[in-house]
Amino acid sequence: MAGRIDVHHHVLPEFYIEAQRGAGITGSAYRGFPEWSAAHSLSVMETEGIATSVLSFTSPGIWFGDIDQTKALARQCNEFLSRLAADHPGRFGGFAFLPLPDIDAALSETAYALDELKLDGITLLTSVDDKYIGHPYFEPLYAELNRRRAVVFIHPCYPPGTEADGWDIPRMLIDYPFETTRVAINLIFQGVMARYPDIRFILSHSGGTLPFLAHRVSVFDKSTTFQDNYPDGALAYIKRFWFDTALSGDAVPLAGLTAVADPSRILFGTDYPYISPDVVTGETRGFDAWDGFTDAQRAAVNRGNAETMFPRFAG
Repeated sequence: MAGRIDVHHHVLPEFYIEAQRGAGITGSAYRGFPEWSAAHSLSVMETEGIATSVLSFTSPGIWFGDIDQTKALARQCNEFLSRLAADHPGRFGGFAFLPLPDIDAALSETAYALDELKLDGITLLTSVDDKYIGHPYFEPLYAELNRRRAVVFIHPCYPPGTEADGWDIPRMLIDYPFETTRVAINLIFQGVMARYPDIRFILSHSGGTLPFLAHRVSVFDKSTTFQDNYPDGALAYIKRFWFDTALSGDAVPLAGLTAVADPSRILFGTDYPYISPDVVTGETRGFDAWDGFTDAQRAAVNRGNAETMFPRFAG
């Protein structure tokens, strides 16, 4: 079988580190900035049998309060991804960053990134400018992404608002999975999943805590003020998401994920370089050792499902 396709693989070029430092950010969610280069990514890919990685920029995003800076950074990020893909044919794809919260600029950059740069989809962080994805403010963007049948990779970022006094647990440990869960439920409850069924949303990290909470949410299908926005019931819309396996190389999260998601909606992911190569190896071995997939399902998760989503990497 041809190598895996990794849909959760980040880049961290120096210009993005400098932009964060300029905003007073001195590292990632739990440590300093990890070292990254295209060569490092290719080395990890070789070790783990990954043929192609669809690359993305990630938290904290590019909105630091100056929209002109955000527009410039979005263009720089997206052209960087396009050059990587061109320099390494078949090895790298890319999810474009958008200059939100400016909707008009985001629509313009979507067209440029998908039509001119030929990137493979869009990255949306779970919130921007104190608004979660699913908020009505982003409605014109949902409509355009639906028209394009776009692939949208949702990645968690820092929760908006202030934290409790003395709370210093690294956000990526528990806040990130809950942020993904918040957005998934928000997309359902706000009716985005019902109104725009052609957007292909990928949820990071096996959907965060969504598999565990899916039953609890569905119990209240007929009790919330949002019920008319998701007439098929929460579970039906949860099953319409795609999910990646990053940081899920264990029987417990994989069993939970496959209890709510069809294997045809699961995609392989690593989360490199925000987790180290040895952790990538450990998580990949855990994924490979889990006996809950048939051989055909495992092949689909490793590659086949992504080939359907990104046909240019098929074969």
